[in-house]
Amino acid sequence: MAEFQCYVCNKKVKTGEKFTFTNSGSVHFDCFASSRRKEVGPEKVEQLSVLVSLLDSELRHLLNILDIQAFSPEAKEMLKTKYKDIEKAAGETTRMISSL
Repeated sequence: MAEFQCYVCNKKVKTGEKFTFTNSGSVHFDCFASSRRKEVGPEKVEQLSVLVSLLDSELRHLLNILDIQAFSPEAKEMLKTKYKDIEKAAGETTRMISSL
């Protein structure tokens, strides 16, 4: 399993935890959301709230996909494709949150 360092709390980020990547590096989901809440102006609080909820859902979905067992090459490839799709969506949501 991959390990990274959260740039907000400086603790380890491990595969199996909710985390994302920004231009600053890897970051726990909760650390990222909390730091953005402190930085975003009041006029963008609703947008941030919606995007944070979406990112949370996407990251939970990724973790759920990791729990699915597949044995045939075809099934493994389907899981890999779907994982990449959700991972891409989470990356786009992270970029939207970062740009607020």
